[in-house]
Amino acid sequence: MSDQTPILKFDPHPEAVSAFRKHFSISREKPDIELLKEILSHYSQIPYENLSKIIKHHQFDDVSEKIRLPEEVMEDHARFHLGGTCFALTFFLEAILKQHGYNCYPVMADMRYGPNTHCAMVVILNGIKYLVDPGYLLNQPMELVQNRPRIYDTEFSGVELVYQITTSLYEIYTFRKDEIKWRYQFRDIPVAPKDFARLWTSSFAWNGMHGLCLSRTEKGRMVYVHKTFMRETSYDKKTNYNIKKDYHLRIHETFGIAPERVEEALAALEANLERERELGLWVPKKSGTVNGEREKIKRRM
Repeated sequence: MSDQTPILKFDPHPEAVSAFRKHFSISREKPDIELLKEILSHYSQIPYENLSKIIKHHQFDDVSEKIRLPEEVMEDHARFHLGGTCFALTFFLEAILKQHGYNCYPVMADMRYGPNTHCAMVVILNGIKYLVDPGYLLNQPMELVQNRPRIYDTEFSGVELVYQITTSLYEIYTFRKDEIKWRYQFRDIPVAPKDFARLWTSSFAWNGMHGLCLSRTEKGRMVYVHKTFMRETSYDKKTNYNIKKDYHLRIHETFGIAPERVEEALAALEANLERERELGLWVPKKSGTVNGEREKIKRRM
């Protein structure tokens, strides 16, 4: 895989950035805090989803062909309401911010799943560092402060950013009315382009590729879908649903993604897992297999 890892050099991707500005009617030009907030507010409307990643994983054998660059991310969002996973979203956001004149760099983060399994951006503006995280749908810049925790509001929860002096790590927590959860930790160290590319391409073999996953924020809530599980989260409550019976419809209603795209992703997912089984890379559980879930969904269409 290392021989196939693409070399990701900074590219302004002017066509993708221009399309982003036009799609969201952005008129500001000056790279200040107000434009940064406006960019992030619009960018948070691009959902986190791995359907597009699963489809490309099926379509191409060459790892360098699997990654979705900014032009493809923007075109797929405008046409199909798709988005991307944290790598594609962070890479596109870096191009947007740098073309607007911001000083920024990507950082890797550790989640419960493992080390270096998430990525975000740090922006330096007027000597102040801010965390911006499109993959976790955080739609505002969060100042990196070491001497005290910082608390921010999102549409669906509060976010606390804490610096641990003993480990030199920043930790992210989300909290609601009745709970607080640790989400991830990161060091304020820029990740080199070659390492970002290596981790991005290796992510096609992670467990997160074994089921459809989507999330977005809207109307004071976050909606999260994993396989046939859906959760709506707001400050006051969270509600869980089993969406097997109306799977394609619920995704279309919530994310605007057409049933044809969902079915294409399900078919690609099934083919990807069959290939992994043949290579001895994945052993499905006795129940709840992708094929079984897909048949249940299809019978109810």
